[in-house]
Amino acid sequence: MDKQPEKNSTVATQLVISDDVIASIAMSAAKDIEGVGRLVQRPKDIRSIIKIFEGPLKYVEVSSNDKVYNIKLYITIKDGEKIPSVVSKVQTAVKNAVQGMGGCVVSKVNVCVADVEITGKCT
Repeated sequence: MDKQPEKNSTVATQLVISDDVIASIAMSAAKDIEGVGRLVQRPKDIRSIIKIFEGPLKYVEVSSNDKVYNIKLYITIKDGEKIPSVVSKVQTAVKNAVQGMGGCVVSKVNVCVADVEITGKCT
């Protein structure tokens, strides 16, 4: 007699998400935060010089260890915004978006403020 699998049994599957996708999710979440001017290209390192990082990875650094992600992104802040408040909102939004869409754990979100965008005229 053949043994049939139980109807309620579950099959464990592994979902692999590329760093490019994680970076895209992080970029999208950060851009939606009020007070963020734009994302800035990450500082040059040996990997970016030989063009390993293209697309979203030019702006967001993604590293992982045992499916736990650390994310670092570089932004500008709009003039008149409170940097700690904007950075905190970006960290929360990026973490929630990556964990929600990617189904993975985010340990750290580091936000580097590269510049303040001056929008008003100086008198």
